[in-house]
Parts: sequence; structure tokens; C-alpha cells
Amino acid sequence: MTASENRPLTAEDLLASPRGRSLVFGLALRGRTDEFDDGAEPLTEEARALDEFRSAVFAAGSHIDRAQGLAVTVYLRADDSEVESEPELQLEPTNVRPVAVATQLRRVTPVTPTQADLENEMAEVITGAMYWQPPHGDDQIASDPVVREALRPFAENLIDTGLLDSWSRPLKTDDQWALAWDDAEHRGSLPAVFDLESDPADSSEEHPEITLTDLYPPDGGGEIRQPWGLGEWLADVLTTETRYRHDFAKNPYEEVSGEWWSTPPAGLWSSTATWPDGTPIGVELVEDDFGLNRARACRLRLNPDARIAEIRTPEDWADLCRRHPLDVTAGRRQVWFETTGRKGRWVIPDWSQVAEEFDGVHVGLSGYLRTAGVVIDVAQGHLGEESETMPTMGNTDDQTASLMAGWHPDTTFWLGDVIDTVAVVVEWHFDDDADRWVRG
Repeated sequence: MTASENRPLTAEDLLASPRGRSLVFGLALRGRTDEFDDGAEPLTEEARALDEFRSAVFAAGSHIDRAQGLAVTVYLRADDSEVESEPELQLEPTNVRPVAVATQLRRVTPVTPTQADLENEMAEVITGAMYWQPPHGDDQIASDPVVREALRPFAENLIDTGLLDSWSRPLKTDDQWALAWDDAEHRGSLPAVFDLESDPADSSEEHPEITLTDLYPPDGGGEIRQPWGLGEWLADVLTTETRYRHDFAKNPYEEVSGEWWSTPPAGLWSSTATWPDGTPIGVELVEDDFGLNRARACRLRLNPDARIAEIRTPEDWADLCRRHPLDVTAGRRQVWFETTGRKGRWVIPDWSQVAEEFDGVHVGLSGYLRTAGVVIDVAQGHLGEESETMPTMGNTDDQTASLMAGWHPDTTFWLGDVIDTVAVVVEWHFDDDADRWVRG
């Protein structure tokens, strides 16, 4: 694998990708709360400009969402009366066009975000990351060339803060935390962690090391029996893809949505590092969040010789796909069309083959912002075997592409046996009053 250069994020990186634009756009909407009174009325000219920008975004975003059937919204005329007739709703007033949003955005003064602002907005970005439907109205507005250029000062301001400087660093092997959610359906690879005693919140002593045999019962041969692995995953993907191809062969016009994610199986170990205040990144940044609010974080001791693939750019992901392609066109064709507008040949990395070359695959925070949700060009024309049952009806191009979907920011999936022990077990829960994750 040809590793990309480990370079810091730039304003252009943020504006060129869906998640990067969402982050900048969200920060532009935040502004300063002290410039509004208790009734949310602006107190300064800067606040008034921000208020008018927010109104323009709401009008334009609601118009797009309603047209896509994504939300039911209430529209008001200039006199605050509700718009009810369909002919009136179908018109596109000038104040909901992207150019109107860009005009208001240019009047807004960029505000320097804090670390808390950045973490909170990233959580909003991740919550809105959906790969089974069209992008939300706000995301479509931000992708318009005129709005995107108006966002440039905000992107440059964010880069200049230095808050993103550490986001491009490689995997921190001495700060990796696996999560077990306190929910029977989402405990992932660590259900037995809940049978262990956790460290007290004020403890400075390290938890006695826990071996994998403490977490998994041995099989008949005395070996550790871990959850669903790569061999079972590959068999399931191939079986499912074959079924979808046969269905398409019977009815080429059938629109069937399959799985939307492109990650290794959930039964594998995965981990993230921590924010500067020690909170695991993985408890805050979860794509397709199920409202989970309690977790146990387990600090991992890793084999120092672990081979790590770093996904820093879309090209790194494309390289994995070229080296180890797994065709998922039939299963992903319709669902990824919904989110990208593209119909064509789709591949993902065959993680069972990637495991022969790497023990872990890490998508850092910068890699996530550059790569998630991007249609990644993998090859001109077809890649891999040809098949008469390959669906091609309505293709928008004759290329092979991929999509990184469902991969949480700063997450490493561990494909090989490189986790030696669990050193610490810590309780975390979401505090509604504090509106943040806290220990204990």
C-alpha cells in the first residue's frame, strides 16, 4: 500500500468534502450566544447578520428537505402567516436559493471556536451523516459552489486556530480505548466487560491487567473463541451479493436497498483515542447513533509490532480497494445512489485480504473529514471479475468507485491478533444536565 503524505488539514480539504463542509457550515451558524438577549433577539449588528443568515439557511434547507420528503416543515410568509397551498409551496422564492444564503453568509463575521465548540459541532456532523438517503438540506446548501466559496473565510479561521493540528497525527498506540455499550444489542465485541469491576471515578491506580481469556470463553481446543470474524463476514457478503444479483437478473428495474456501511464486521475489536480532556472520542462521535448513553471504556495494550494502515485521504481508501477489491454493486447500488446520486459499479476493501497485510486500519479525524461520504474513484472501467448478473441498468458512468460509510472518526478496526491485554476499565455516561459525557 502506498501511504499518502501525513499533512495537516487545509481550508481546501474542509471545503472539498461533505463532512468538512458540514463542520465549517455548522460552526458558521453557531456564533456567540452573548450577542443575543434572553428572547434570542440580536443585540449587535454582527448578531443581526448571523440571525438573518440562520433564517436564510432554515428557509433554504426546509425547502430542500420538503421537496425530498425528508421532513415536514412549516413555512411562513413575510407577514408570519402559514403557507398551506401546494402551488405556493412548489414555487422557489428567491430567499431560499443558495445565492441568497451566500449573500447573508458574507455578512457574518467568523468567530474563533473553542475546543468545546469544535467537539460539539463534530458530534452534530456525525449525527447527520447518513448513507441511505439524500443529504439533508443544509448539506446540499453547503455544497453549492457559491456557498462553498463564501465559507472559505470560516474554514481558514478554523485552520488558523490550530485546533485541528493534532487531527492529522498517526495512531496513538498508547492511548487506545475500546468501548462496550450498556445495551444488549450494541455491546459489540466486548460484552464480557460488564462482568468485570470498573475503576472508581477518582482512582489513580491502574486496573489489574485483563487477558483476552478473561473476556472470551475458550473453545473446545482451548483457544480463545472470539465473536464473528472475517471469514464469516466474507461468506455473508458474498452470499448476500449473489442473492441481490439474481434478484436484479430477474427484474433489472427493481430498486432494492441493501447494507449501507463499508466497515469490517462489528464483531472485531475497534478503538479510538481521547480528546484533550481524556474523554474517549468514540463515546461522542458515533455514526448512526442509537441514543446510547452509557459505556465502559477499556484501555488496550497493543503489540508494538502491529502493522497499521492509515487512511488519511480518499486515495488511501482507493488503494486498499484496488489491492483487495470486493464487489458489492448489487447490494449497495440503490442505497448509495440515494446518498451520492451515482449508479455504477461499487467495491469496498475485502477486509479478510487486508488482514493478511495489516493488523489494524485507522481512520483519523482528518482522514474522516477528507474521506467520509466522498464518491471515491477506484478505477476507470471495471475492476475484478465480469458477471452476466451484474446490474447495469441506469448506470451514470462506467467506472468503479467506493464509499467509506459507517466508520466512526478516529476509529481503528483491529483485523489481527495484536491486543495483548486490557489495562483499564472506566465507566462513562452522558450527563443530560451538563450536556456532555462524564466519567462514572
